[in-house]
Amino acid sequence: MRLMKEKLFLLSHLSNVDSKKLDEMIESFGLDKCIEIYKSLAKVIDLDEIEFQIFLDFAYYDIALSEILFTLLRHQENHVKAFLANQFNDYPVQIEARPSNYTKTKYYFKIPVGVNKFLDIRTHNYTYGPVDYYDAIKTLDFGDVNLIMFHLPESMIARFSNNPNILDDLDKTRQLRNYVYHHNMLYSLGKSELESSIQRVLINLPNQELKLFYLKKINSLSLKGDEKNKELYSKIKVNITL
Repeated sequence: MRLMKEKLFLLSHLSNVDSKKLDEMIESFGLDKCIEIYKSLAKVIDLDEIEFQIFLDFAYYDIALSEILFTLLRHQENHVKAFLANQFNDYPVQIEARPSNYTKTKYYFKIPVGVNKFLDIRTHNYTYGPVDYYDAIKTLDFGDVNLIMFHLPESMIARFSNNPNILDDLDKTRQLRNYVYHHNMLYSLGKSELESSIQRVLINLPNQELKLFYLKKINSLSLKGDEKNKELYSKIKVNITL
């Protein structure tokens, strides 16, 4: 019953539907995500009834953009981890074992964030230490890395970036990263927020050549459509300026 209800919703809001391609999309994306794709697109182009081809092109444009952002965000994460590893080069990170309510003991890195100040971050990779700082930091996800940055003294943050909003930018970058890495619909962020998030990542990259390379790659990403739908496609396509 639920399957039919959601599919009927799509069929009632899409025109000129290619039934075979719609079934392939439902098989590939799942009905819930197809509904999310439709709702995200409807907000962008401000229409309730949408041509199926535009719906299809939008879905695959979102994926193509996500693939570019995957590598872009890898550069950003590498940049932050490199900075931390350079600041604490060869530092031996201790590991603390803590009993838990479960059968397994939990283990935590004692990550330095100042003079005799430490941040406890759980590790699933090590059970005893010390561990070289670089070996510890490369096992952490971006959320944990951002947490470390937020606990560093201002003097150290200033060595990383002269952007006064860098910590806030990194936290918002983490949100974009989660959408990309967990295969969420990028446009669920809203087009304006999506463009702002991408711009934020590019601005905070340390290498000018990388900035220009990804700026060109993102802005030149193809979104093809019939000439009659040119205006609608221009509303969908992201355009980043620096």
